[in-house]
Amino acid sequence: LTAIVTLAANLLADLAQNVAGEHVRVESLTRAGTEIHGYEPTPRELAALAETDLAFAVGLELDGWLTRVVRSAAGDDVRTVELGPSIEPRRFTPAELGIIGESHGHDGHDHHHGAIDPHFWMDPLRMERAIDPIVEALVALDPEGAAELRARGEAEKASLRELHAAIEGASQRWRRRDVVTFHGSFGYFADRYRLRVVAVVGPLPGREPTPRYVEEVVRALRAAESAALFYEPQLDPRPARIVAREAGRTIHELDPLGGTEGRDSYEALLLHDVAVLDEALR
Repeated sequence: LTAIVTLAANLLADLAQNVAGEHVRVESLTRAGTEIHGYEPTPRELAALAETDLAFAVGLELDGWLTRVVRSAAGDDVRTVELGPSIEPRRFTPAELGIIGESHGHDGHDHHHGAIDPHFWMDPLRMERAIDPIVEALVALDPEGAAELRARGEAEKASLRELHAAIEGASQRWRRRDVVTFHGSFGYFADRYRLRVVAVVGPLPGREPTPRYVEEVVRALRAAESAALFYEPQLDPRPARIVAREAGRTIHELDPLGGTEGRDSYEALLLHDVAVLDEALR
């Protein structure tokens, strides 16, 4: 079987390729380093979708555009499988939505209280739950390869459990537990490895925080004396640098998407972030 399987996140493409094996070509629709909230494909990317047989999406309101884009390029009969609903999604905390202490957000707009967090890939054990839907969708595409696909799926799940164990071991070394992340992309990771997100620098991706909100983040950072501050390579770091300067803190980079050199696989990305956290939290 030769098929193009497109996904809306580089990390899901990596795992899907491991399951699919060499006879299926898996491609990520989004380019490395791209922020995927509200992503708009280029004409060249749309043209490449013409041969698509199957699409995987994160779902959970992150990449609802994917189904529309794939069907417009490859036809209405192309199946899109949303992986997020199968992994017991969590909800954003108030702090991850820009509500700090008694604050009601940085701009007075609705912050979708209780909104579902789509960034499930930051938890390896939730990624393990996403493997079965990937396997079954590929089996539907290639019934003759079902045994091999299921065997590779089980191997991938075992690999994810090993990755979790490695991160769990590293997390035992972290003496600091409070973090200020750039936006609400690390909640699943924080929940799994017992970190606390006390604030986020940019609650609304693509919109710069107001000066008033930045002041609130600075106050939260000062109040949590041991909290570590992070920015993300896909987003403008200037607000985080302002917070770091005002609070007198060091700033570190956490990457939720990867796809760049040294972070071009799911395992490599999470181990990269663990190394950053080792430096920031020990």
